[in-house]
Amino acid sequence: MGGARGGRFTDQGRWWLVSPGVNGAWSTWLVNEQEVVHLAGDGQEVVHLAGDGQEVMVNGVEQAGVVVAPSGPRGADRWLGGRFRLDERITTPDGGSLWKATDELLGRPVTVHLLPRGLDVPRHVVEAVQAAARVSDPRLATIYDTDYYTEGPYIVSEWSPGTHLEDLVLSGLPSPALAAAMVADAADAIAVAHEAGRPHLCLTPRCLRWDTSRGLKITGLGIDAALSGANASDPGAVDTRALAGMLYALLTGYWPGEQVTALPPAPRHRGGVYTPRQVRAGVPGVLDAITCRALQAWSPAALAMALRSVVRPTYPPFRPTEPAGWARVPDHDTMSRRHARHARVGIRHRPTLLRPAA
Repeated sequence: MGGARGGRFTDQGRWWLVSPGVNGAWSTWLVNEQEVVHLAGDGQEVVHLAGDGQEVMVNGVEQAGVVVAPSGPRGADRWLGGRFRLDERITTPDGGSLWKATDELLGRPVTVHLLPRGLDVPRHVVEAVQAAARVSDPRLATIYDTDYYTEGPYIVSEWSPGTHLEDLVLSGLPSPALAAAMVADAADAIAVAHEAGRPHLCLTPRCLRWDTSRGLKITGLGIDAALSGANASDPGAVDTRALAGMLYALLTGYWPGEQVTALPPAPRHRGGVYTPRQVRAGVPGVLDAITCRALQAWSPAALAMALRSVVRPTYPPFRPTEPAGWARVPDHDTMSRRHARHARVGIRHRPTLLRPAA
């Protein structure tokens, strides 16, 4: 195939590209924001813009040359509803059209799902997005806006900063205590969604983002399942297994699920994965047991409760035994003994997960 050495020029924001075609013939292309129009031959043939630097297919015939889009960030000149500017396309495993965009009215970053052009949005997608928008939890990405009645329907949701779980694990494993706290938060949030009748069903390591200052955020509630057609007879078990897989990955660096991810697959034996403690030394036994149990059963709420129980303080809550309104001030000897005891054993409310594994 030849290179794109033809001429190109702009006309009212559109790009023209003349490139070598089939059998050495020259083809002319009109490139605008939405599509590529092939102007060679008797008529015009329209195909969707594949993206910067990608080859174009017309009726299954490969055209020599590369489509050249306008300079600058991809999608920088594309607007939705006169308000949302598409800034950067995000790569997704299923090839969906997902963008990081800017809400120019409110001056904030947002996430935009572009839906297929020229097709009516299925009713189940509309209902799923409406249901997800009613679920209120700060750990779930909020749905801001939709437009189903234009030539290019779209869904706008909260942009979630931070690091994907995949990248977080690949850059170095967190402590077991932090891993448990992260997944406990995620399980709490998914439990809220289940109570509202809206399971996720498409939880993957890329759905969970972690930011050291903002905490945890889960993306895709309602949207991912509706667009992919995911369904389950036991949605609680599906989401719990996915959450347990995230805990497994944070503890070991391996992914135990069937989905293809950037993480290496967990080692297996006789059809099942090894337990976290068998994969990585130092995993607390209690977390090993919780992870294995959650991979088989439980609900998001049960998983959250189990994880919260192992990070709670090890001492019973303080209850005064003296009469109300009277407090005894410790004498000097009592204070000295208490200070010495704390120096030997450390702070008494140390979480149990910080103890070495048995």
